[in-house]
Amino acid sequence: MSPQTDRTRPEWHYTHPAHGTCVSTCPRFARCHCGCSKRPRLARVTFDRRAQHLGDPFVFAQGHHVRINHPRSAPFSRQGVDVTAVRPLVFWLRDRHGSMRAVAELLRIPEATIRGYAYKQELKRVPLGTASAIQKAVLDLRRGSPAWNEWE
Repeated sequence: MSPQTDRTRPEWHYTHPAHGTCVSTCPRFARCHCGCSKRPRLARVTFDRRAQHLGDPFVFAQGHHVRINHPRSAPFSRQGVDVTAVRPLVFWLRDRHGSMRAVAELLRIPEATIRGYAYKQELKRVPLGTASAIQKAVLDLRRGSPAWNEWE
């Protein structure tokens, strides 16, 4: 990826490339550029092809580059629905169906993904299609249950 390519990406607002080390004129110098503010490690060697310079901090803390650069990064996507809005719906479905496995089978989503939405604290966003499927499952059950409608 060239610096020109990075500057044209809508989520990249810095003059240096998204890979390699950060430059001292950057407002986020020595802080992870994903927004977590952790301190990335320092480069141990100079490697010009990778825009890496001895002693300068890397642009991201280890593993955090996917929060910005990876197009299918669901946990850290800037798109989607906030997981705090989806989590209660997942637990409501679990209470109605008896287990997370049953909820996963109902939604045709891997059980580990459903458990992640329910229990993983660092998860921030749920893809819009998945959130819509969860919402639809809840609404379908609510509409079919006269006792629930009477309670409202």
